[in-house]
Amino acid sequence: MRLLSLALLLLASPLSLLAAGTPMMDRPTPEGGGPTTVHVELVVLDVDEIDSANQTVTVNFFMRLRWEDPRLARLDGVSTIYPLGEVWHPSPQIINQQKIWSTFEEQARVTPDGTVSYQQRYWGQLSQPLELHDFPFDQQQFDIILIAAMFGPEQVAFVVEEELPSGIASRLSLPDWDIVGWKTNNAPYLAMAGTTEGAALTFSVIVDRQIGYYLWKVIAPLILIIMMSWIVFWIDPQESGTQIGVATTSMLTLIAYRFMIGGLLPKVSYLTRLDHFILWSTILVFGTLVVVVVTSSLAKSNRAVHARRIDQICRIAFPLCFGLVVALSFIV
Repeated sequence: MRLLSLALLLLASPLSLLAAGTPMMDRPTPEGGGPTTVHVELVVLDVDEIDSANQTVTVNFFMRLRWEDPRLARLDGVSTIYPLGEVWHPSPQIINQQKIWSTFEEQARVTPDGTVSYQQRYWGQLSQPLELHDFPFDQQQFDIILIAAMFGPEQVAFVVEEELPSGIASRLSLPDWDIVGWKTNNAPYLAMAGTTEGAALTFSVIVDRQIGYYLWKVIAPLILIIMMSWIVFWIDPQESGTQIGVATTSMLTLIAYRFMIGGLLPKVSYLTRLDHFILWSTILVFGTLVVVVVTSSLAKSNRAVHARRIDQICRIAFPLCFGLVVALSFIV
């Protein structure tokens, strides 16, 4: 009787199957057919950086996958750990990874009832295209795209785990962004038109860029530089050298700022809100230089009264135009 019980245990154990050279590598099909359901738990532990210039995000996250494989059930009530390559698994891949490292061993834990779980912790860079039209008042979304390599949606269905909820850690290292929320989407992944769809789950984190850095270190100094260029309207038109010096200094400073801002963003073909502000501000400063040339010419031709009259008009017109630039760049 004892020999019969021992034989039944060996037959029920997947270890005997592996030793015999027949590992469980075929997909476990649910009763009645259909895709194999893979429950996913994904927790963002930390976000180190969102690099707008390189369009990458450095993230630290934990992932657990769980699915049912009755063939691995054991009658002795003992949980088992297998190398991941010795049991069927959905071949999980982070499709938008660039440089990423995993910290746990590639193992699958199997409970006596045949529930298989795989967990891994990842850290590294993910590629993330950014929409920067509203920079620096923009809201962005970065994605962690999990796919089941070599399996389509008719074979594998990713479902967000309910018992162990996904989410984001309460404290992150991200200094210049605010976390707004997160969402998931299990729509199939399609690399390009004409290719086969793959089973996928996208975990998206929505973030708002903090404006403080750009407001106090970029926009506020620019406003002062632009206001400095208006000093020419209070200088006597006959002092043309002083006027031209102030206008050209303001112009060169704006150009230097433009190059500095360019290093914060990728080489996009469109203008951001900050680009619009700097461009129209540069045009206004150039306008002061044009006015200086005109009033200097009038003063030299004995029409200083007309030159002063133009300066008086510009003292009101240029601040009004600048207010319109600010509204169009940052409000509308």
